[in-house]
Amino acid sequence: MKKRVISVLLILILLSSVLPITSAAVDGLSYFNRVNTYQSGRFTDIATSDWYAAYVQAAYEYDLINGKTDKTFEPESPLTVAEAIKLAACIHSIYYTGSANFSNAELWYEPYVAYALENGIIDEAYSDYSAAATRADFAMILAGALPAEALAAKNTVEASAVPDVPMDASYCDAVYLLYRAGVLTGSGQTRVFLPNSTIKRSEASAVVVRMVNASFRQGLTLTAKLTAQEIYDKCSPAVFYIKIYDIKDTAIKTGSGFFIDGNGMAVTNYHVISGAARAVITTYNGEEYEVSGVYDTDKINDLALIQVDGSGFSYLEMGDSDAIKTGADAYAIGSPLGFKNTFSQGIISSASRVILGVDCIQTTAAISSGSSGGALLDSTGKVIGVTTMTAVDAQNINIAVPINMVGTLDDSKPVTLASILPDTKYYKDYYPVPDFGAFAGASVYKTENILGETFYYYRVDDLSMPVEGALGEYAQLLEENTFQLYGYAVADGGIITYYINSAYNLLVSFGLTEIDGVEFVEISIIPAS
Repeated sequence: MKKRVISVLLILILLSSVLPITSAAVDGLSYFNRVNTYQSGRFTDIATSDWYAAYVQAAYEYDLINGKTDKTFEPESPLTVAEAIKLAACIHSIYYTGSANFSNAELWYEPYVAYALENGIIDEAYSDYSAAATRADFAMILAGALPAEALAAKNTVEASAVPDVPMDASYCDAVYLLYRAGVLTGSGQTRVFLPNSTIKRSEASAVVVRMVNASFRQGLTLTAKLTAQEIYDKCSPAVFYIKIYDIKDTAIKTGSGFFIDGNGMAVTNYHVISGAARAVITTYNGEEYEVSGVYDTDKINDLALIQVDGSGFSYLEMGDSDAIKTGADAYAIGSPLGFKNTFSQGIISSASRVILGVDCIQTTAAISSGSSGGALLDSTGKVIGVTTMTAVDAQNINIAVPINMVGTLDDSKPVTLASILPDTKYYKDYYPVPDFGAFAGASVYKTENILGETFYYYRVDDLSMPVEGALGEYAQLLEENTFQLYGYAVADGGIITYYINSAYNLLVSFGLTEIDGVEFVEISIIPAS
């Protein structure tokens, strides 16, 4: 019985030791007092009608941000990285000790940097402390100045609800912490964060005052679902138009693609870059960049992971295509028929549609020729698919490759486009018509030229593969060389298949024929009229 009583008392002692720590941490905000007197007209460049006037006054009274001179505050001037670290160090020190006493140094900011590193406010030193701090820099630095309990959430801000803050960004956690605490509120109706823009002294005043005085914190609710206009504004800068050139540097086809990181890694369809010796992309603002290489391709799922030569690109946040539901809203952005950044809206008409053994997404969001490689987006603006094809003579049957398939591609090392070109042999004087004999392992039996149309004949018995398979694979080879199916005809009881290449103005047909009772494959080439 005695042991039992001791155990109960011990538990009570342990529990009681936890409570004062939490209570003291919350009370840390009470250490922030107004120590300076701010009189109207203190700064000649601050008007009482300015949105930030009350924040500038409070920041001055709390002795956190003073003027640039005795008479001016310079509200539009950018805050430097050093100044941001000083603010965070002072806030941290006051919160935990009630004061912010820092020694002087040859470089004025060194004591603050050392304190910030020692106390985990920043993880590593910055290369340039005199540089203007971006809003992303400022959020990460300030978020470390107070403990989590002093930045308790008062707002509902769903994941992915801040339109221009990718969930995998290094600054994401800090931004969402401060949004949810009411310290950050964003800009405009969509509450964008503008992570790469510099932080002004006026804006910094608002942030630090909300940090140290919870009564200044702002209420808001941000849901992840965006309007169609918001999705277009957020996502269209990440989608581009792509033009493909062959080994003769002839433009042979166009398509679409989109960035998945800011350093030029991008996604398109395999059939878009197939046959490319060179490719050039055009961004939403008209700037052109070379495709410097390709990481990996997936012919079956029609995907390609490419590298664009450049940096600082807007990019799309990856969604989860396994989680989409039939009936959900869907949006497509691409360049159909060369009309760059065309936007369409629809629904997911089938979250999982198997086509030719491949799992696809079916959508009513309209796509057309040239949309291949574009982005299929969900209602949060995340990319869930790669638009790839549409059904001819059907109503709103459009197909996308699930975005999760991109994760199966190897992104370790890109190679040049030219290095992955197939080793295809072409008919002399008829580039890019693949040489059927070289492909099928047969010598040409004879050739004829009738009224400008050239015929090549190959004995079926000479082929290195079954004739049906040879003709089917030859059709695929034509398509890889940017020929499109033109139609069929019946001649002498056999079916003749026609393919056309508009870039080179060539019409190719192939089929079976008989000569003196012997079966031949007939290939004909004629300039298209």
